[in-house]
Amino acid sequence: MNEFEKSIKEYLSNKTYKHALGVKDTAIKLSEIYGCSKEKAETASLLHDIARDIPLSNMRQILKESGFWSSSHSPVVEDPLLLHAYAGKIIAKQRFGTQDEEVLKSIELHTTGGESMSVLDKVIFVADFIEPGRAFYGVEKARILAYKNLDKTVLYIYKFILRHLLSRELFICKNTLLGYNEIIMKM
Repeated sequence: MNEFEKSIKEYLSNKTYKHALGVKDTAIKLSEIYGCSKEKAETASLLHDIARDIPLSNMRQILKESGFWSSSHSPVVEDPLLLHAYAGKIIAKQRFGTQDEEVLKSIELHTTGGESMSVLDKVIFVADFIEPGRAFYGVEKARILAYKNLDKTVLYIYKFILRHLLSRELFICKNTLLGYNEIIMKM
């Protein structure tokens, strides 16, 4: 374990830390296939869930102090599964000194996806979904697809997310819809 991995471990539960390491290993493999920076993939994957285990009230405070908070984010601030990506981006920048905008954007989009995703954004989005610790219906198909076609995997994940949210009548983040529409138009 290197010093960077030790420092993030302090923020994460054992379960989330193990997940982050699985995402890191997966993201590095995908970065080699799809030609994005291995170093950026490693950094983004280790930091993608840095806010995951923080209480919702603390995430909100981080966003307020950073100036990110606005009324337009009201559905997002009610859901820690969505909010942790935004809070994580801020923590990565402020507490871990991450200045690379591409890394920060991939942290922000790792849960919802979005428009104009870079290869790094897609690698982190996919790696988070397929890392070896994940076990749910559909993950095996995504794993196979991920090593064949990155855009088709992103589309598969969007469809998975949308089906899940629709079946439970849950809020659908605008980023997910915009990202889905963009990739459909591209294909």
